[in-house]
Amino acid sequence: MKHIIRLALAGIMLAGAGFGPALADSHASETDETGAAIGGAAREIVIGAGVVSGVYFPAAGAICRVVAARNPGSRCFVESNANSSVNIERLAGGLLDMAVVQSDWLMHAARGTNLFHANGPDESLRAVMALHAEPLTLIARAGADIAGPADLEGKRISIGPAFTYQRVLMEALLRAYDIDTDDLALVLEITAMEQFSALCLGEIDAAAIVTAHPSPVLAEAMQRCELKLVPVAGEKVDELLERRPDLASATIPGGLYTGALDDVPAFGLRAVLATTVNVDDGLVRQVTEAILDSMAEFTGQHPVLAGVGARTMISAGISLPLHPGAEAAYRAKGLLTTE
Repeated sequence: MKHIIRLALAGIMLAGAGFGPALADSHASETDETGAAIGGAAREIVIGAGVVSGVYFPAAGAICRVVAARNPGSRCFVESNANSSVNIERLAGGLLDMAVVQSDWLMHAARGTNLFHANGPDESLRAVMALHAEPLTLIARAGADIAGPADLEGKRISIGPAFTYQRVLMEALLRAYDIDTDDLALVLEITAMEQFSALCLGEIDAAAIVTAHPSPVLAEAMQRCELKLVPVAGEKVDELLERRPDLASATIPGGLYTGALDDVPAFGLRAVLATTVNVDDGLVRQVTEAILDSMAEFTGQHPVLAGVGARTMISAGISLPLHPGAEAAYRAKGLLTTE
């Protein structure tokens, strides 16, 4: 019998079958519960996610819901953690069955780089599927004459504060187009809120944010003044993605923002459902199949999931091997055909 420390979150618990997700919380009282059979064994599934106010938490909740629909009586819990690093550490420690993590941190953990340098490579980590995109979203003043990244040369731009995803990906984009900061008329290192004000006041020509879509912050800015989303795609971006398997192309759907009626290509990070080789193949396969068999229901549960597709699940932003259970599910659906 497995023990789990949990706190039921109002509005998140599902009706019927005694099924969550509930919010696992270290400050809650310890309870002792037994899940109904998944793959023939009584157990619970615990999926790590981000803070409750973010998008990783409802994404994990959507996974639990489709698993519940396919496995009545099963129990699935969403554990809220501070960030992807914490989720990866808890995965490695066997405290989570799966976790929604950012694609770059998953790559670093598997390779033993960046924050995970002291730990060394973690060869136990596996991917289950790629979820929603978190692209670098390039925004320009309507009259700035910026149709693509190459047009940033000679312009006034914000590259974002140091040590932010905005900064890292903007610098990667500028390098891909051989644009140095000396080639820019003005370079600011301001926050997202500050740069939207600067755009609307005409103080800068372009800026970027890294976000899932739809973004309430971006929506408000595009209502405030005349801005446009700049397409970011082409040969130079493709070459960048070849060097960075944790990044992937993305599409910002048309109609989400004022004045942005058409789809806009972009690139950036992905949220990835990850696990380890120590998690049962049958369990991972059933979770994967539940989502594949319920795509409309799954993607309809939160706006950021609307762009998730079966084809992108197996590759977008995934830099490490698929779990054997997930791979078996994809092969059974004809999504993987090579050995």
